[in-house]
Amino acid sequence: MEAKRTEPLVPGFTTLARIGEGGQAQVYLAERDYDGLRVALKVLDSRMRQDKVFLERFVREYKLLSKLEIEHVARIYDQGFAGEHPYIAMEFLPSGTLAARIHEGLAPRAALRVTAQVARALDAIHTRGIIHRDLKPANILFRADGRPVIVDFGLAKDLAMDSTLTGQQRLLATPRYMSPEQCMGKPVDARSDIYSLGCILWEMLTRERIYATAGPADLMRMHVTAPIPKLPQALAAHQPLLDRMLAKEPADRFKSAADLVGSITL
Repeated sequence: MEAKRTEPLVPGFTTLARIGEGGQAQVYLAERDYDGLRVALKVLDSRMRQDKVFLERFVREYKLLSKLEIEHVARIYDQGFAGEHPYIAMEFLPSGTLAARIHEGLAPRAALRVTAQVARALDAIHTRGIIHRDLKPANILFRADGRPVIVDFGLAKDLAMDSTLTGQQRLLATPRYMSPEQCMGKPVDARSDIYSLGCILWEMLTRERIYATAGPADLMRMHVTAPIPKLPQALAAHQPLLDRMLAKEPADRFKSAADLVGSITL
């Protein structure tokens, strides 16, 4: 059934339906008026325009995405203000999130395949000097052909630029998937994203979130000090891979996402 059309939020686009929302932004399915291209419109709450931290994150996300013309990152088409609402128009990804696929259940081989694909995407991002810093299942979406795409670069770090938001960003990231160095407010590099991907691999294999019973404050402590969790015996063959991805010290992890890809056997 065709989605019911609503009044446009952004000039030049006709909104069709709300497809997602968070504390500071809503995402709409929309059509670009001049050619009918379907896009995802990410619209920041008007109150956030007065918040310099959130507004700078939003503007930086556009700048980073506009530089990353690679297959593993959502394409971006436009950015601006619609009245008091900052917005980004980006590629509409129709095949859902990794979070939904984990909920439905993934076979171990499928989990490893997704891990390898996301690691290739991370390698492409890292080689351009960008660290994502908020990798999680909800930020990995799929194109119609099944390829995973990384989205939501609002907390990303461009290593070529200084940022005044580092302390704020540590608190805004998702504790479930934060690396130990993030939890301690230390500098991060590509190996931090590898740790986050290790948390996601654990979740794909077990259908449980890592350190599942801990609240946000305890989670951050456990990422720093708790032993790496052990997989069930039926999945024990994948423990060495997880152990390197989830090593507490960055030096003990894979040195790059490319090295991680090379260690995954499908």
